[in-house]
Amino acid sequence: MNEHDLEIIKTLYEQKNITKAAKLLYISQPALTRRIKLIELSIGTPLIYRGNKGIAFTPAGEYAAQFAVQTLQETQKFREKITNMSNEIAGILRITAPDIICKYYLPKLLKEFRELYPSVRFDVTIAQTSDIIGLMNSKSLHFGFLRNDFGWNEYERLLLTKNYICAVANHPFKLEDLPKMIRVDYVTDAYYRTILDNWWNATFPVPPIIGMEVSKLDLCKEMVFNGLGYGLLPSILVDGRNDMHKIFLCDKNGEKIERKTWLIHKKEVLNMKLAKTFYEFMQSCDFASFQIRH
Repeated sequence: MNEHDLEIIKTLYEQKNITKAAKLLYISQPALTRRIKLIELSIGTPLIYRGNKGIAFTPAGEYAAQFAVQTLQETQKFREKITNMSNEIAGILRITAPDIICKYYLPKLLKEFRELYPSVRFDVTIAQTSDIIGLMNSKSLHFGFLRNDFGWNEYERLLLTKNYICAVANHPFKLEDLPKMIRVDYVTDAYYRTILDNWWNATFPVPPIIGMEVSKLDLCKEMVFNGLGYGLLPSILVDGRNDMHKIFLCDKNGEKIERKTWLIHKKEVLNMKLAKTFYEFMQSCDFASFQIRH
């Protein structure tokens, strides 16, 4: 077994579900099933069996899962120890972030960090906000960028910036016009969808008129910018666009609905020189300044 196989066993053991594990491992379900069979063939014994509520581990599988967890932990400690023995800030920084952070912030942010530490490389995983907690708990990642803290330990998170949600159209409108206007909707994570739906239901007695649904936030933005309807978009997408008209969404108290962006980590990761250096860099910088205007 190689390290990837150990990661598969570990993730399967934590999720107890092949579909969820495949999603976290960023491989297809059939590919994961084939790989499990190959692992079992190489070991010479079954590790899992399917039950009514997902998968269960055989006694050999339980032992293999514990071995995988311990081995991956020790491997990570070994790498960090070797890295820390050098005075140079080097190594691979493993990060996970939602698509909007990866597109609008990370390119400039990581470019500036690499200019300071040219020997650093990056491994970036794009994930929905709702999946990042699972990735941070199940994979050997150093940091996650999160659009909500989801109850993450307050001593293991850093507030980076606040953003807001707007109703956006390419023509003037009033808030009370929205129930009669065509809306461009988009697929998003469950947490953000709940925010949008709760705001709408608390503001209007009728459902929205969905004229188009697209698969990505950026595609929704382009449809809105081209006049195909209005959208409920993060304010960062329209900052600096004077040709767009926007109204901030507010709660029942008249306060703008905000989304905070956090940098999350595990406490022990800051024992690693590279991770600590990156964390201190994030503490000292203005995260909003890394926004790329599109």
